[in-house]
Amino acid sequence: MAATLTVFDGAGSIGGNKIHVESGGKGVFLDFGTNYKRMSQFYEEYLKPRSVRGIHDYIAMGLIPPLDIYRDDLFPSDLRAKLRRVRVDGLFLTHAHMDHAGCIGLLDTKIPVYASPMTAAILKAHQDSGKAELPHQVAYVTPRQRSKEEKRLLESTDWKKVNHIGRSFFLTSRPTKGFKEFWASVPGGRALSPKELREAEEESPLPLRAWGVDHSIYGATAYALETDGGWVVYTGDLRMHGARANETKRFVREAAGLDPKVLIVEGTRVGREKVGEESEEDVYRNCLAAVRAEEKLVVADFQPRHFERLDTFLRIARDVGRRLVVTARDAYMLEAVRLVDGVDRMNDLLIFQELKEKKDRWEQKILEKFKNSLVDPRDVAGDPSSYILSFSFWDVKNLLDIGAEGGTYVYSSSEAFTEEAEFDFLRLWEWLRFFNFKVAGFRIESSGDRRYPEFDRGYHASGHASPEELLKIVEGTDPEIVIPVHTEHPEFFKENVRGRKVRLVGNGGKIKIS
Repeated sequence: MAATLTVFDGAGSIGGNKIHVESGGKGVFLDFGTNYKRMSQFYEEYLKPRSVRGIHDYIAMGLIPPLDIYRDDLFPSDLRAKLRRVRVDGLFLTHAHMDHAGCIGLLDTKIPVYASPMTAAILKAHQDSGKAELPHQVAYVTPRQRSKEEKRLLESTDWKKVNHIGRSFFLTSRPTKGFKEFWASVPGGRALSPKELREAEEESPLPLRAWGVDHSIYGATAYALETDGGWVVYTGDLRMHGARANETKRFVREAAGLDPKVLIVEGTRVGREKVGEESEEDVYRNCLAAVRAEEKLVVADFQPRHFERLDTFLRIARDVGRRLVVTARDAYMLEAVRLVDGVDRMNDLLIFQELKEKKDRWEQKILEKFKNSLVDPRDVAGDPSSYILSFSFWDVKNLLDIGAEGGTYVYSSSEAFTEEAEFDFLRLWEWLRFFNFKVAGFRIESSGDRRYPEFDRGYHASGHASPEELLKIVEGTDPEIVIPVHTEHPEFFKENVRGRKVRLVGNGGKIKIS
């Protein structure tokens, strides 16, 4: 008896994990994310796959596998690609970053998603408060239909007649009552027809083990599936130097007890790593020093949905006697997180009241609930030393309403790894110069005619395992076969892993496990 493993966006690709496992007449996917490297080759902010063409553009540009696994309502009449049929009885989702979850919205709604309650909550809040892009319709979908005038085009259905359609989710632990109520409703005029939430291990198509692991987003999970060829273990994204490092160590220890045949392991930082390893405590100390040195306004820029970093800046704000101010979307997300972990972070937070002509329903709801915690731009302008604004590059325009003049911008997020991201930093730098801000965490350097960002160590702790940690994870789980994914340098594993086979599987590559 054997199992088959097919890797899409495999060795040599930094994102977009999509791994298909077949065994005993059952088939499952491990993650189904957006390959941002390939996406950026063809698209950018104002040039995107067309929603009126359903999955046509995604298939044509190689952004999703040519498989017959997608929503019926996303097939335009002229989609001529030959789509191979494969069995998919479930999708095991490791966490809520879009390079792992960003294309689930295109999948047939009959395919259930297996995830932690935290991952499900974050994805639903992200969808509720974001744009209704087709790939991001993870928690529920908004059906489309072929246009009567032009069947090559897909149009929205009447919101008064057709509800949102919920996806089936099987959770790695029991959800709370509050979470169930949140899951069964959406903001806006269109109603939701939700699917039932169940527990994963009771319904898994293949024998399952799941572990929480340490990553830069809450809810990250590693999985092991028992196949005809042996146990297949998948790390997803993880690390061993964050606040939940013990969870990763437990995963390694218990996965080893399964005597795994295969370990599918991430390798994000291989080939791009500098000397040293910052912990979240290091980030706290360095960012605290930068905030303490500033008498005017402080802006803290950290990754969306990086709640551990938000907790770090909450701690800093308390230490220096300031209040941390988040956006309305952050607040909506934090309310969803509270329904899972029970931690009410909004008690210590304020919400920035952005000047907008029209507010969405989700925004109206969150602003009404926390109406006594709102901060107007005039409040910040009148007493800038009392606040830390949790803003990103996309929020700096709001500093115009504050009339900011001087302050410190603390950049506490990942480096720029693409040319497009470097351009964003050059623009951000011009904004900060305009407001006469000091900057901690990055600077702009020049070489000839080229200007580029350089990042200061100590202001960010990576969400991914270092090369040394990856080797410990491989050694600790003790698999027979190692398959690296989510890395541009898979040869690292060939060169450094000892005593076991390393298989480099390219896009669409298939191996048998027996």
